[in-house]
Amino acid sequence: MPDLNGMMLFAAVVRAKGFSQAARETGLPKSTISRKVAQLEERLGVRLLQRDTRNLSLTQVGALFFQHCDAISLEVEAAKATIEYTHNDVSGSLRIAIPVSFSQELIANLCSGFMRLYPNVELDVQFTDNDIGLVGEGYDIAIKYGPLQSSDLVAKLLFERQPILVASPGYLKARGTPATPGELAEHSGILLGTSRSAPIWPLGKGTRKTMVSFQRKVRVNSAIMVKQLALDDFGIAMLSNSACKNELASGNLVPILQEWPIEAFKVYGVYSSRRQLATNISVFLDFFTKRFASQESLLSLMG
Repeated sequence: MPDLNGMMLFAAVVRAKGFSQAARETGLPKSTISRKVAQLEERLGVRLLQRDTRNLSLTQVGALFFQHCDAISLEVEAAKATIEYTHNDVSGSLRIAIPVSFSQELIANLCSGFMRLYPNVELDVQFTDNDIGLVGEGYDIAIKYGPLQSSDLVAKLLFERQPILVASPGYLKARGTPATPGELAEHSGILLGTSRSAPIWPLGKGTRKTMVSFQRKVRVNSAIMVKQLALDDFGIAMLSNSACKNELASGNLVPILQEWPIEAFKVYGVYSSRRQLATNISVFLDFFTKRFASQESLLSLMG
C-alpha cells in the first residue's frame, strides 16, 4: 500500500513545481521530500517524475497518480471544512466573471473540485472580457487583472504571474533577434487582448520601465492561441513563464530581452463592498487561490 505521507508530499512537489519550493511551503527539508518521493516511486514500481538539473516534469502515469493524490487533498480539506462550517453551512449561488484568456480546461477542473467540496453552492460561471458592473449585472465575483480601479469594490490578491517575451527559433532566424526594446518596432507581435488593446508592451521595472510598440500581426483573447501562433513562427508574444514552461524547456520557444525583466502581473478576485463578505464568496476565493496553482501545475508539468 502506498505511503499516504509520501503521496501528499508528491502532490506538494507537483503543486509547487519543484522540490525546493515544496520544502519552503511544507517546512520540511528538501532531502526529506526527495527521499519520500523516491521511496514512493520504489514502492509503486514506477517513475512519477522526470528530473534533471534544471527541469521537473510529470510522467504520464505520474499525472494520473497526481489526480488521485489531489483528490485526497480535497477530501482532507472537505473534512476540515465540515468542522469549520458545521454551524454555517456554505450554500447559495455564485455568479462569477472570468477573463476569456484563462484556460477553460483549468477553470473547469477547478469548479468541479469546488462543487465536490461545497455541493450546496450553485455556480454560474461566465467567461468575458467586458468591463462588467458587479452589482448592476448580478455578479458576485469578478476575476480581474491589474490594480483595483473603483473604490466601491474590494480586491483580494489571488496570485501573481511573471510575463516574458518569447519567440520561436524559426521566427528569430527569419527576422533576427531584437537586442533592445526599441527594435521591437520592427518586429511582428502577437497581442493577447481585446479589440481595444493597443500594440504596446511594458518592459523593465521601476525607473527603468518603458512602453514599447510593435507591429501587431494578430490580436486574440486566448493565451493558448497566442502561444500556438508564436510556435508557428508568426511573431513575438508576451506570455507568463508558467504558460510556456514546457516550450522553453524544449527550445521550441526562446526568451528574448531577458535583461529587461517585466513586472509581474497580478490577478485579483473582486467583489462589491456594498455587501458583507458572504461565506460562499470567501470560500470560493480561498479555494481559487489554493487550487488554481495545483491545477496549473498539473497541466504545465504533463509531458
